[in-house]
Amino acid sequence: MTDDVASQVIKAEQDRIQCLLDVDRGTYDRLHAAEYRLCNPTGTVWTKAEYLDLLTTGRVAYRELGLTGDVDAIVGTDITVLRYRCVIELTVDGADIPRHEAWHTDVYTNASSTWRCVWSQATGIMDLPLAAR
Repeated sequence: MTDDVASQVIKAEQDRIQCLLDVDRGTYDRLHAAEYRLCNPTGTVWTKAEYLDLLTTGRVAYRELGLTGDVDAIVGTDITVLRYRCVIELTVDGADIPRHEAWHTDVYTNASSTWRCVWSQATGIMDLPLAAR
């Protein structure tokens, strides 16, 4: 059962990533809970409505967004937490953000048999000198 739930939520996350690339409003609404919040790598927190507005107006435009490895999942009865590395390249308010890797942590809840993302945290991965690691 745990593996089935993990697979369902990982599939939802893959669909969510694709909807961000495609700016697919229907899928966006279905996969993001009303209380959704994204904490992006700058530390700025966007609500569901703010993030959708940024996407639909083109103020945030992903050129690339994709998994670079396996997805780790912690599965509970009505909550699942995902963690994975991804590659991101985007434009924010006309400024190009070069291709880079980030860690993503996403929290999904199950409401009425639908898994929806409620929280996302993206943390950029910096190349540090070996001594700083």
